[in-house]
Amino acid sequence: MNDSEAWDAANDQRSVERLPKDQADLWDISRMEEPTLLKYNVHTPLQRLSVSTVKSLSEKTALPLVLMMYNLNGDMNVGMSIRSAVIFGCSDVYIVGKKRYDRRPEVGAKNYIKFHRVPSIQPSFFLENKLVPIFVEQGGTPLEDFSFKPYLPGNLLEGWKVCLVMGSESFGIPMETFKDLKAPIVSISQYGVLRSLNVSVATGIVLYEYSKQWRKSVSLV
Repeated sequence: MNDSEAWDAANDQRSVERLPKDQADLWDISRMEEPTLLKYNVHTPLQRLSVSTVKSLSEKTALPLVLMMYNLNGDMNVGMSIRSAVIFGCSDVYIVGKKRYDRRPEVGAKNYIKFHRVPSIQPSFFLENKLVPIFVEQGGTPLEDFSFKPYLPGNLLEGWKVCLVMGSESFGIPMETFKDLKAPIVSISQYGVLRSLNVSVATGIVLYEYSKQWRKSVSLV
């Protein structure tokens, strides 16, 4: 297999299992790594700047907000969620459990956010990393009734960040593991006959609500 064929196979979900072992990692890479493409995925005034400069700007303006994806399934979900995380001002993204995903839906977003991979976590992980968890799971406070005020910038302890935790569509978050944290749980109200939203869509909804409440708090200052 030549380089061109390897790239095509790496960007085709149906071909990933046919990749030779020494080329399997290509599945975790996309053409969006090329700076000539990356720069066109940011706001027009920023397109003349280097990727590293835009990343520095993104980090300086980020909110104390972290997105954690806990054992997400579906390659497209991870990339689309990372894109939403950057759009709504997250400073970090944590991927727990999943090793590979399709990077095309990111459209380069990963290059403008702090990115962490973690094989697994225990409840102590949040304290050790100064993260205040909020779990997005069924059976919690409806999102429209939940106040993020205690978790907005200025109301957190110095150096701490809010961590929105999203679980897989199939299994959700193992709340029994994290019950002793007594962390808030929020849910997205649903009115149709289907049991759940696509997780990347749910991520965007929750991130938007956080950013909306933050913008409102700033406008009142």
